[in-house]
Amino acid sequence: MRGRPVIVLLAAVFVVGLVTLAGCAAVPASSDLQVVRSVPVGSRLVSPAGPERGVDPFRLVREFIGATGSPGGGHAAARAFLSRNAAASWNDRAGLTVIEDAPGAAPQAGPTAGVRRIRVGGSRLGELSADGSFTPAAGTFSIPLDVVSEHGEWRITNPPPGVLVEAGVLQRNYRQVRVCFVDPSRGTLVPDLRWVPAQPASMLPGRVLDMLLAGPSARLAGAVRSAIPEGTRPRSNVLVSRSGRTVINLSGLDALTEQQRRLVAAQIVGSLDGLAPAPLRLLADGEPMVAGQAEWRLDDIASYATPTGPRPEVAGQVVLGGRLRGLDGAPVPGPAGTGQLTVLSAARSNPGGELLAAVVAGPDGHPQLRAGPSEGDLAAVPLDAVTMTRPTWRPSGTEVWTVIDGRTVVGVALSGAGPPLAYPVDATELTRLGSISQLRLSRDGVRVAAVISGRLVVAAVVTASGLVSLRHPQVLRDGGLPPIASVDWASPEVLVTASAGPSPQVFSVSVDGLTLRQSSSTNLTGPLTDIVAAPGRDVLVADATGLWEYSDTQEVWEPLLGGVGPGSVPLYPG
Repeated sequence: MRGRPVIVLLAAVFVVGLVTLAGCAAVPASSDLQVVRSVPVGSRLVSPAGPERGVDPFRLVREFIGATGSPGGGHAAARAFLSRNAAASWNDRAGLTVIEDAPGAAPQAGPTAGVRRIRVGGSRLGELSADGSFTPAAGTFSIPLDVVSEHGEWRITNPPPGVLVEAGVLQRNYRQVRVCFVDPSRGTLVPDLRWVPAQPASMLPGRVLDMLLAGPSARLAGAVRSAIPEGTRPRSNVLVSRSGRTVINLSGLDALTEQQRRLVAAQIVGSLDGLAPAPLRLLADGEPMVAGQAEWRLDDIASYATPTGPRPEVAGQVVLGGRLRGLDGAPVPGPAGTGQLTVLSAARSNPGGELLAAVVAGPDGHPQLRAGPSEGDLAAVPLDAVTMTRPTWRPSGTEVWTVIDGRTVVGVALSGAGPPLAYPVDATELTRLGSISQLRLSRDGVRVAAVISGRLVVAAVVTASGLVSLRHPQVLRDGGLPPIASVDWASPEVLVTASAGPSPQVFSVSVDGLTLRQSSSTNLTGPLTDIVAAPGRDVLVADATGLWEYSDTQEVWEPLLGGVGPGSVPLYPG
């Protein structure tokens, strides 16, 4: 109909917007080596053709958005859709915005005669920074693109600074990598998720090494460190010999001890796992980085691996009817399972489950935290609370956290020599977002996932001068997820969530919030009340009818304790 705007779906957008963090150094003269270090983005890519002759304004805008995904020659392909002045002045390096798939476009009245205006709009997810880290920033965007006739062909006159990328297209054309840094308290490796262009694949090792040398992303500032000294630089490009060995030669490690050099090697090997041919030959100023060991494989850094899930022989459990039970419904040994305590929720230490923390109904009806050996006496922790979240363990297995009255995060340290000792955790940055109804520590102890006023939030665990705080909170998929009832860690990089509403929904969300996948909800009955997960284990969900399990090989949820009604609270160690 005349005068009624027509909404169409934009073509997919693929933008390579990352810049190399360190330039290439000189290449050694040996003819046995081939360069695979990063070079300027797009230098080996072929730009698509520009606009066809006679293209109409609407199609021109759609194809411009698609052409923006070709960065070669300073986005020369996209500049071909611009007027001469706009092509010369467009700042395509002003930022990379990630948007929801299939944004809309609608024609509008032009600002002046002879100008056609096409407005592009949709949902914004966040920003991809130059270091490859994704920062959630949910909202909307609306961009007017003005089109004029120049030498008989339509061209865009006002491209906005920066580029737009659809999330699905970014995930197809970028590769998620794990840049490894160090847990300051345990000396283990912690992945810092980044996104890098997937092609050319030969450039991936150099890009990731650049990111590693530049240090952790802002979201993990203070929570992790790097064993690589500031100022460390490659003496040469990342190289691959004809025999298939990857060679990395760094300078700036002179002052490091052997133990420190081994940790540097672990960071490099962990970061380049799957990206560069093994073994890696690691050198410092041309000599083996670690004396007596020039070549490294993943097995060589096993002692630096992050904690994983519970041991296979340690079964999951569930709180049901005030008792701690096995997943078959049978009460477990100890006061939490025999009815001596009215258990509301519980958590066993990871990975072996030797210690138990349980929230129980106290004599005054208020919740009370008790902790101790899984089958032994559980000592009361003197905490005054009206509400108390399900406990969560730090990776040491001797400290457990809970949230009191939605606002106060408390840690409790256990030792065999005395009573449990409570200490405060500064959660000010989290509680500014609202009331915390659930808090789950990651199994490496570096992050927390929380449900705050129905929203999914992640934050970093920072310890400084003996004080523990939760910093850099990020709301994941704000507005893109239903209100959340429960969250847990399926892996160090993936969270699972259960919705709070009458329509049961389960989602997997990457820890940076960029990747979102909805799981099946077949057989579930809302509302969902709890969800638990662990590496190598099925996901467990408590719904209005009982307890259910699910794995990626299934199409529907299978009953574990069906027909028992609401109120079950499942748990895996951790």
